[in-house]
Amino acid sequence: MSKGPTALTPASIKFALTQVEDMSEKAKEIYIAAKSLIPAAISYNLQILPDSLVSGSIILAILLVSQPLLALAGGALFTQMLTNVAGKLLMKFMPNNAELSATKCAEICVPAFSGKAWSRLLSGSPELLWHPIAPSVYLATLGYFLGVGLALLLIYKEEIEAGVIPSWSLIFTTVISLILLAMAIIFRIFYGCDTALGAIGGILAGILIGYLGAVALGYSTNRRATNIWGIPLIRERCAAVFTQD
Repeated sequence: MSKGPTALTPASIKFALTQVEDMSEKAKEIYIAAKSLIPAAISYNLQILPDSLVSGSIILAILLVSQPLLALAGGALFTQMLTNVAGKLLMKFMPNNAELSATKCAEICVPAFSGKAWSRLLSGSPELLWHPIAPSVYLATLGYFLGVGLALLLIYKEEIEAGVIPSWSLIFTTVISLILLAMAIIFRIFYGCDTALGAIGGILAGILIGYLGAVALGYSTNRRATNIWGIPLIRERCAAVFTQD
């Protein structure tokens, strides 16, 4: 004989309401924690973005024994050094506008290790100097990677047109890169790490170094030293076919 539905008692109703209140409190705590942690996580990842790109390129170059990736990382380090030197020269000839980063920028403006490392290398001091019109080393690094990407579109134009690389992957990569660059610019200017002039100067300097360097290296090595994608080269295939014939 089946039992009928259990009758609701004041005690059971009170217990159910208590459980609902506990769940709502826990949900509220999770929401508050996420509300504070997510922006902090995004800010931290933006803070170390140049370091992440350079370190990732070096690690992949070692693991994959890849000359193109090693050249990519080397070019990024060269861009950082060159931009730092430009900033030092500005501070030398216009010292009145130079300030210690502690008085102008928060700790969030300092990359994880590259900023202080370059300061120690170039001046022997871990203190970071800041100049309002100096090109941003941070954005110069991102601009360098963007410049290399633009150069690759030119260097491997034949392979791209032949469909060796899917067009959707290039579009996806371009969109993601532009979104990251926009977020990085907003991040640096919002926190007072760079001025608009320094940000623009850094991006343009990075793009110029990356583009010209990649084009020069690519064509001087028959496009092998810049073949980051590891794609088969059409010219080499054609040359091999004609040689066999």
